[in-house]
Amino acid sequence: MSGGQSPTVARLRLRHALRSARESSDYTQEQVANELEWSLSKIIRIENGAVRMTVTDVRALLQLYGVNDASEVSEMETLVRASRQRSWWTEHADLPPRFATFIGLEDGASELSFYNSMLIPGLLQTESYARAVIRTLEPDWAQTRQEEEFVTIRMRRQEHVLGRVDPPRVRVVLEEATLRRVTGGVQVQREQLLHLVALGTRPNICLQVLPFSAGVYTLEPTFVLMGFPFDATSDVVVYLEMSNALALPSDRGQFLERGEVAAPYQEAFSRITDAAFSEADSLAYIAQVAGELR
Repeated sequence: MSGGQSPTVARLRLRHALRSARESSDYTQEQVANELEWSLSKIIRIENGAVRMTVTDVRALLQLYGVNDASEVSEMETLVRASRQRSWWTEHADLPPRFATFIGLEDGASELSFYNSMLIPGLLQTESYARAVIRTLEPDWAQTRQEEEFVTIRMRRQEHVLGRVDPPRVRVVLEEATLRRVTGGVQVQREQLLHLVALGTRPNICLQVLPFSAGVYTLEPTFVLMGFPFDATSDVVVYLEMSNALALPSDRGQFLERGEVAAPYQEAFSRITDAAFSEADSLAYIAQVAGELR
């Protein structure tokens, strides 16, 4: 699935569209609950994405909101069905729910912007680097089923996101420390840096390095901005890493969707990219650092 057809993205589109339709019809959540004889908690859970929708529920809501256009109703029903499909990551039963949501959003995004101060983003990691990360952060997982599961998920993410026909526009800003922090040994780090240089030649991937000389631009160690190819929501989804949530499968990440809380991260990313080396200079610098690793 790609280009917004991820079940997770379908759910995002659906709940934003339903919330927008309710607000346009001047109904409060309490009034909707009373009119349909549903619990208020059901309405809240629908708009928060905490419950899976049915076609019957969506039809009832649209009728109440006065949405009668056949094509619009049909599109909503299509989203309901898409949102209930199984995805490749559901094969991994032990995947924490919040991390699964991140993967689902990433899988359907049209734009991804990463700021990383500690590690190379998972989408750009080599297999050796990924194994080194897990053996450093979770040494008890080394050479176990958990390690293989972790690496498999990471590689499949790359295949599904970067390898699809319509790959997203990916922008990554790496702290200089990320390049110079040797992870897994000199050979693994050098291989990883050369892999970054190769990826940076792709037309949809922009890599920039924030040098030590730039100073401090944000106190957030890692965050991701995710944009989507549809108009159901104009808000970018922000994912904040909490305690290595992106380094390891975890339920500790935090999502921000509303414009007023997400905007500061968009502004921070803009400031960071302005302070970072240009794309060409960044690739040259990454190659230089790789060449120093012997």
